[in-house]
Amino acid sequence: MSELCDTKEMVERLKDVISKPLGEQKVYDKHVAWVLGVSQMNLATMKKRNAPPLEEILLFCSRCGLDPMKIVMKCS
Repeated sequence: MSELCDTKEMVERLKDVISKPLGEQKVYDKHVAWVLGVSQMNLATMKKRNAPPLEEILLFCSRCGLDPMKIVMKCS
């Protein structure tokens, strides 16, 4: 059975997705928060509590045509 990644891993995967069209430009948590539509402080709290913003991640994936399973699930 597959499990959810922890919130920090989800954020790192989102950074990878966001950084692809930007090339060498560094992507920070504030950029992830912006694309998800949450505040940077809210995202930091979610990471600390390991409570991912699943609804926001699903909406982002839907808008971008991404498979949300690749963001939220652990790889076997």
